[in-house]
Amino acid sequence: MKNILFTVLAIAAVACTSEKKTTLSGTVPEGVEKVSVKVPDLGIDTLVAVNNGSFSIDLPFDKTASGIVSIARNRTQFVLDGTVLTLQEDGDALIAKSSKPAASITERMNEFVLWSRDFMKRYQEAEEEDGDALMDEYTAKLEECAKANTDNAFGIMCVQSLQGMAEPAELREIIAALAPELQEKETIANMVKSMDAKDATAPGKMFTDFEIPQPDGTVKKLSDYVGKGKYILADFWASWCGPCRREIPNIKKVYDKFHGPKFDVVSIAVWDKLADTQRAIEVEGLKWNQILDAQKVPTDAYGIVGIPELILFAPDGTILKRGEELRGENMEPAIAEYLKK
Repeated sequence: MKNILFTVLAIAAVACTSEKKTTLSGTVPEGVEKVSVKVPDLGIDTLVAVNNGSFSIDLPFDKTASGIVSIARNRTQFVLDGTVLTLQEDGDALIAKSSKPAASITERMNEFVLWSRDFMKRYQEAEEEDGDALMDEYTAKLEECAKANTDNAFGIMCVQSLQGMAEPAELREIIAALAPELQEKETIANMVKSMDAKDATAPGKMFTDFEIPQPDGTVKKLSDYVGKGKYILADFWASWCGPCRREIPNIKKVYDKFHGPKFDVVSIAVWDKLADTQRAIEVEGLKWNQILDAQKVPTDAYGIVGIPELILFAPDGTILKRGEELRGENMEPAIAEYLKK
């Protein structure tokens, strides 16, 4: 069953042009003296004093901006939708309820959160063979919410969550339907840039090179390995990534079986601390080529939004396969088929 990746999203801001305000208030547990309120889009990061067990803060009205309120160790997200939002406990969770539910974007987001909780229970209890159908259901729900919220922060959250789940053509259509001012936001522009990069590095395209300074003072390029006459399996990974570590036995297997004049492996460490990468390499006993401390350079170049990402390159540097076709039990037969030629 495929894993669902739920992302925590930041929404870009637009200038407020109205005197309308969003009020956030609530009661707090005994002993809590301050409440943290952050709206990164608008540069708001403040601690609100608690008086007689409650707090209140007036914020701007900007339906394209979202915030996070934290009380002790509990936190929730809200949209600056111009209504009065009151914090309430919902089981073990915190939720912001609006004085005008029908007009509140935060309430729309709450409805999705509640639906998601029910979905996750069904997903965790489902049989393996039902996984794809449930994934389709979740994707369809996100698409429905995105299309119904084309001018606000919740819509952008849904669009961002669809990256890597929806078909690229469908996702581009959804983005095109967003209000023009939202399409110009950095978060959406970066999504489009990532999709363009993935299209440019799809199977059948020639590889895109990059170079990374190494801890020993040298510079390593992808072209040091790719396009040199061998089939190359590139593994984009990080030490903290559980699925990445679980792919290592599969990579070891193909390396031990096929390494030689026709085939080699290179791992590219991304989004990771150098010391953690080096420790993982030692613990796992990785014997093949490594490009260290690459961070975002390779993932930006190849439109990678989640790891591990595996790419198989032909001897001339053409991209043959990438993604699920090389994961797990698919890895060895996919490589073996090309090495027979």
